[in-house]
Amino acid sequence: MKIFLSWSGERSRQVAESLKSWLPDVIQEIDPWVSTQDIAKGGRGINEITNELAATDFGVVCITPENEASKWINFEAGSLAKQFDIAHVVPFLIDMKIADLTGPLSQFQATVGDSRDDVRKLVGDINRALIGRAVAEDRLERAFARSWPELERTLQDVRRTAPREGMQHSVERSEAEMLEEILLLVRKQEYRRADTEGKVNQVEEKLSRSRRISEDEFIVSSFAKIGWQVIGSSWESAGVNITALYPGDGSVSLSRDFIERMAKALGRPVVVVGESGNVVTRSGPNFS
Repeated sequence: MKIFLSWSGERSRQVAESLKSWLPDVIQEIDPWVSTQDIAKGGRGINEITNELAATDFGVVCITPENEASKWINFEAGSLAKQFDIAHVVPFLIDMKIADLTGPLSQFQATVGDSRDDVRKLVGDINRALIGRAVAEDRLERAFARSWPELERTLQDVRRTAPREGMQHSVERSEAEMLEEILLLVRKQEYRRADTEGKVNQVEEKLSRSRRISEDEFIVSSFAKIGWQVIGSSWESAGVNITALYPGDGSVSLSRDFIERMAKALGRPVVVVGESGNVVTRSGPNFS
């Protein structure tokens, strides 16, 4: 069973890497994945993380006081929740109590990392998710009792380490990158769902509909993030025409980086026009 370990920030990373090596000592049937160790050098990080999110069975999100509001953490937690039952997404709290958890992450059943009982319950939940391959309870208890002191020492060391100022910001990704990944994830989910349902011949038809819906949502969300309002969009073989406006005084322009990311995510050239029909900007060499 694939377990996705999500992190953001130095202390969160240390815990995620510790869980990657510790969890299989307790339950050999699981395969934890963490980006710092499992993305090959030269690999495309965004694509690999998206692939893992789409293929995972259980998510553990390592939360510290300094990364709780991280956009990246909340994006991965939300993506995991869309994959399967929300009970299979667990915030793993470091230097925090459950009452400290706020915002979107508070909807999940969290595990307090320094609580032996809480971590034992998490291990039991993971084991029960191994349908047909679960470890017998007596064996699981013995493995946990044998391995717990090692994880406890690691967590104590992490808690004694003060977070370095600004560290959480160094691992953040831009909103545009996260939106691209959401779009890719939706597409991968549609492929998996269609294949699981045994409707192989309907895959492309379903993808055609879902892509259009998800891509329209992607366009609206992307522009909204930078304060622009999308009036409409039209899809042609040559590209996508987007009618958008800035609700303010009209002095805000669209950056080249933004429009090129939009074109890359949609897989075709993009032209943005105003309400009057005049071209505001376009992707590609004729950028203006």
